[in-house]
This record gives sequence, structure tokens and C-alpha cells, in this order.
Amino acid sequence: MQITPRHLHVLCRAAFTIVLFAGVALRAHGARAGAFNQEEGKGQVIVTGMFSTADQGYDVTGKLTAASRFQKSEATALVEYGFTNWLTGIVKPSIIDWRLSGAPSAAYTGLGATEIGAQAQLYRQGPFAFAVQAMARIPGAPDSSNLTLQGNTRVEEELRALAGYGFQLGSWSSFANAEIGYRWRNGPPSEWHGDFTLGVRPVEKVMLMLQSFNTISGPSTSVIFPRNSLSKLQGSIVYDFTKAISGQIGAFESIAGENALKERGVIAAVWYRF
Repeated sequence: MQITPRHLHVLCRAAFTIVLFAGVALRAHGARAGAFNQEEGKGQVIVTGMFSTADQGYDVTGKLTAASRFQKSEATALVEYGFTNWLTGIVKPSIIDWRLSGAPSAAYTGLGATEIGAQAQLYRQGPFAFAVQAMARIPGAPDSSNLTLQGNTRVEEELRALAGYGFQLGSWSSFANAEIGYRWRNGPPSEWHGDFTLGVRPVEKVMLMLQSFNTISGPSTSVIFPRNSLSKLQGSIVYDFTKAISGQIGAFESIAGENALKERGVIAAVWYRF
């Protein structure tokens, strides 16, 4: 059977229906965050997705201006596995549906980027953890003439440092996680990433999370790929159905930026720990 763009579109929509668009790859059980590696022989599989829209953007001064309407849907499958207690393997393929109104060649549905790499646990003692992560991002579509794919058609690499801390906030089991990374891009300027998470458990099976995702690019003389920055806030609720299965729903919005779209979206995630 030949796979056509129509088949990919149907597959993409089916994935979005099964999982109401995307969350984050955080451990929902206990007061742990991204800096805590998987234990040897254990892991998790997370099916995620996201839906967002934008009809405004931040200009070079950070002021909001009208922009062509952009709609983005994504579905991903993250797999993490502990080869040892200090080394976790990571792979995350994706399917995407990106649409930009008012421009030619401004829609794409199909394979998105696949991320592959590993995370090394450098320190873990009690509630503290520190790790480093190295990832490669392999594009699924090389068509740089498509406006929705420009800047996302070449291999990119990222190195990231992660720190996590579990603590009690009164009677609530809680955690804080901070991640700083640098992504080497081919075409657009390379970027610094800073992601921060606070999670609390008011009751045993429910976790509330507040997250901040931030990107600042390096300098650029390109008209197509200028210097840019973006900050997003996200709030979500995680519920543990069982010890192995959890679900997450929430929403996010861009709050500041430079040469970037102002996105609003909804998220959810379902993942399985083994």
C-alpha cells in the first residue's frame, strides 16, 4: 500500500484525536522532574501532542502586531529507557500538521523531526539531581521551499544541563526543575533555551504544574532568520490513573518575544511507565 499525503493527514488527525494534544515529558509519579534519570531496566513511553494558533506576532521591539494566521498540531511518542542507573536513552519521533494562511506552499502534514540522544546522571543524592543531555534533531521533511518548514529542514544538535530538587511545601510533595540548553541550528541563528518547572501534589493522585519555556537566539544578519526570542507560560494538571499510567491536560500562551509568533494552545499527555 502506497502512503500518500492524504494517508498521513488522516494518521495525524487520528493521533490528535486519541491524545488531546500534548504535554511535557515529566515524570508524574512522586516529586521528580527531568533531571532524574530512569533506573536501570525501567523506562516510560509517552504519547503527546499539541494544538495551538497564532494571528499576532512580536516585532523586533517586542510589540504585538498582526500576523498571518498560523495553526500548529503535533503528535509525538517519547521513549526513555534506563540502560544503567546513570545513562538513559531517549528517542522522540513526531507527526505534524502546520498551516499558514495567506501564502503559497504554506501547509505541511506528515513526518516531523525525530529527536534521539541520551542523558547522563552526574549527581543524585536524596532530593537533589543533576544531569546532562545530548540530543540530535533529525528533520522529517527536507523541503525548505515550504514556508511552514523554513528553518526546520536540517539536522540540529542540542546540549542541555538539568537540575532537580524534591521538597515538601507544607504537607504537599513538590519539586522544582531547571534546564539550560544550547541548540546549534543550521540556517536560523543558534539558540539558548531555559525551561523551569514547579510541581506540587495537593492530593496523592493529582499534581499541579506551572512551567516557563524560554528561547533566546544569537545574533543574525539574515532577513529570513533574524534574531529572535520567545517566552511561554504553561499551567497543567496531572492525574495518576494507576502507578503506571498518568494523564495531563493544560494550556499555554506566549507572554513576550521578539520576531516571534504569539501562540495560544491546549495541551494534554498520556504516558506509561514500565
